[in-house]
Formats: sequence, structure tokens, C-alpha cells
Amino acid sequence: MFSPSKLRINTKLFKKLLDLRSCYELSKIRYSDDIPEILKFYSDTPASCQLDKYPKLTEDDYTRFITKKAMKREPADTRQITKLAYKLGKQVISLAEGMPNEEMFPFARLQLSTKTGKDLVLEGSELAAALQYMPSQGYPALLTELRSLQRALHRAPDTHDVLVTNGAQHAIYQCADMLVEPGDPVLLSEYTYTGALSVLRPYDPELILIAEDESGIVPETLESVLESRLMRGLKMPKLLYVVPTGSNPTGLVIPEHRKKQIYELACRYDFLILEDDPYMFFNYTGIRTPSFLSMDVCGRVLRLDSASKAFSAGLRLGWLTAPAPLVARAELHSQAELLHPSTLSQAIILRVLSDRAALAEHAARARDFYLARRDALGEALQVLRGLADWTPPQAGMFYWLRVHGVDDVYDMVFHRALSRGLLLVPGQAFMFDSAQRCSHLRLTFSKLPLHLMAEAALQLRDVILEEHKVAEPRRRAAAPPRSR
Repeated sequence: MFSPSKLRINTKLFKKLLDLRSCYELSKIRYSDDIPEILKFYSDTPASCQLDKYPKLTEDDYTRFITKKAMKREPADTRQITKLAYKLGKQVISLAEGMPNEEMFPFARLQLSTKTGKDLVLEGSELAAALQYMPSQGYPALLTELRSLQRALHRAPDTHDVLVTNGAQHAIYQCADMLVEPGDPVLLSEYTYTGALSVLRPYDPELILIAEDESGIVPETLESVLESRLMRGLKMPKLLYVVPTGSNPTGLVIPEHRKKQIYELACRYDFLILEDDPYMFFNYTGIRTPSFLSMDVCGRVLRLDSASKAFSAGLRLGWLTAPAPLVARAELHSQAELLHPSTLSQAIILRVLSDRAALAEHAARARDFYLARRDALGEALQVLRGLADWTPPQAGMFYWLRVHGVDDVYDMVFHRALSRGLLLVPGQAFMFDSAQRCSHLRLTFSKLPLHLMAEAALQLRDVILEEHKVAEPRRRAAAPPRSR
């Protein structure tokens, strides 16, 4: 694993200043109960004592999960010096950093007016910092806020740290680069977010697809698959990728008891959980569902959060919360790939997250907004009864429909529907083998104007009926001849 001792300059000083175990980790964490319900992603009861039999992973333990490629990454001296410069500030005279002088930046003031009437203003030294290079791990003030946020929302373990990323999609890519060797087995749900599939495809992984029911991944199926592989001496997966709240595309929410079962299986069969949770605030069940991170007593969860869905997709900002040795590894990837995410985006999100009361109000307002749109599209879809089946999504932004009498919707989507001016997403988009036949459609209710939802549903009905007419001659031709 990365150690400051690899640096060639004053290693004792670097070890003191750049030690992986931050003050956040070493301090005794005190949790506050004064948190709005919408910001609670933990259980009020302690983790099951059944997990006591499993060891907590150490820094050396994580080495077996890291890819050969990632193990070759070493810290860039200039990036480490940048981190050191921000820690020491004016305590030193620096001839080191290759930074431009902020006095030559042409911007004097940035003001964003918010919908709540509170202006967000950056000027002076704060604006100068927001326009400057930053340590690869992230804007120091934002890192402090994110650590506090994850403690408050998830009861994040004191062994974990945070890395700011260029959106959650970027973090998926970083984690795959860090944890997936070519040909590795990877655990996924039967239908999976297409961005994760795009990341995994170049690794030619052996995908182990786990069936879902109305409560998401079925732990009994997962256990059966893992035990069977173990008994047959097959290579065991190191990683489960899962979207636990409003799974894209199915809209499912994995309840607390199932998460506990899945986490226990991760401990028993020695794999990590990559928890991608962009729809965490858009849970319509009315039931608090603790995150995998909140259960992570053994150090097996890498959690991805995103500013995209609730605040701004264009700011391209997310954060990875994971055991500190894995965060250090991912940071080396950031150093090589993009230096760091946009500092200006980080400064803006810092302001948004630091006001917890306003954050809770906005999260509740956004959830109610999308819930109303979910219900509106659900009402409009009643014209499809008998032509398709679906259940209202428990969270997220999507309906997942199975079309009756159409075993492959691909041509229907890109010919019949498109010719009518109706855009749909075929189920193949969420399958690793997109050449397979699929009878599902994903429908999005997040942006479609409310007054167009009924029209969209009627158009979809007509498209399905037209597809039935086109498919009927094919079905007759394929049918076996009747006996005389």
C-alpha cells in the first residue's frame, strides 16, 4: 500500500503531515441525534453481534483486492508537495508549487442566487482558492465537511476517509481500475446501471448476475451462487456493485434486513461492496433504510455519493467514502488522471452541504417533487393495463415496464416509437450482453412536463399495439402446424 516513506524527501516530516490516518480517523467520534429524519441513513440499533466473528480488514488485507495496475501507481512528488503546502500554509516560504498567481485571474466576484433567496457569494481569498489547484484528495474545507457529513448521515466508521471525485461515474471507473483485473468475476444485479456496465466492459469480466425480486437482490440466491462457486473451486468475486436505493433501472429499494444479510455474505465470502447511491434522498417508501456504509464494521464498503441528482448534474462532483487505505489508492489514480476535480464546483457544494437545515429542506422538497411526478406518470400509464405490467418505483426516477407479447422491444423503440417522436430506453441498455432479447422498457418521469404525461402514455400504448400487429405474422409463421 502507499506509504509516505516512498517519498525521497524528509520522510519523517511527510509521515507526520501526510499520514493516511487523518485527524478525522484518530479522534473519538461523537454523534449528534439532532438530525432531520430525511438525513438519517443508519439504524438506531447497533450492528448484529453475528459480525463479531469476522475480522476487521487491515491495511495489509486490502492488498489482495488491489489490481496489479493500481499497485504500480506511486504518489507524484509535486502533488504531495501541493498537499503539504495547504497543510503548512504561511508557516513556510515556498519555491515549490507550480501554481499560477491568483492576482492574474480575471475574476473578482462570483454570485449565485438560489431559489431559497440566499445568495452564494465567493470573493477575495475564498474565490482565489476556488479558482486554484488543490490537493488531489479534494478541497481541504470540503473534505472536512464531507467527513462530518458522513459521520452524521451514516455513522461512518472511524477507519474510513473521503475522496472527492468528478461525479460518481468517475468514482465507479476509479474503483474498477483499482479492484477489477481482466477476466475477474464481478457480482451485479440482473439489470444494472448502464454506466457501470460501460466501465466494466473493457475488463472482459465474468459477470455473476444475481436475480432480484420486489426487494432487490435476493440474498439466498447470492449465497447459493457463492457457495456453489466455492465448492467447485472457481475463482471467487472480490466485488459486488449495487445501487441500493432506486436501482437504475428497476426503481427498487433494498430493505435493511436484506442489506444485513448481504453484508454478512461479504464478510463470509470475502468480497467488497461498491455502494452507488445517487437517489438516496428520493426514497418514496416512508421507511428509513440504513446504508451499507452504516453497517461497515469490518471495512468492506466503498460508498459513492453524488451531487448530480439533488443539486446539479453539471457541477460534476461526487465523493467516495471508503477504508482509508483504499481512499489513498484511489487518490493516486486522481493524481495521474485529472489532478483533482473542479475546485470551483467543490467550493459551491461546500456551501450547499454546510447548512444542514437547508440541506434537509431541499432534500425533502426534491423528494416530494419527484414523488408527485412518479404518481402522475403512474396514473397516465393506466391506459397500458393489459399491454404491460409494472410496479410503482420505490425510489429514484424510473418506471420499469415489461411489455406483453413483445419478446424484444429493441426494434419497437428505435423504429415504431422513434418514428412517432417518442423516445424510450430499451431494457438491453441495462444488460451486459446488449444483443440479448429483452421485453422491458425504462421510462423516466424526472423531466417530462406533467401536461405531456398522458399524451406520452397514449403514444406508448399505440406503439405497443402497432408492434403487436407487426409481430403477429411472425408469430403465426413460427407456430408449429396444426395436426389434422
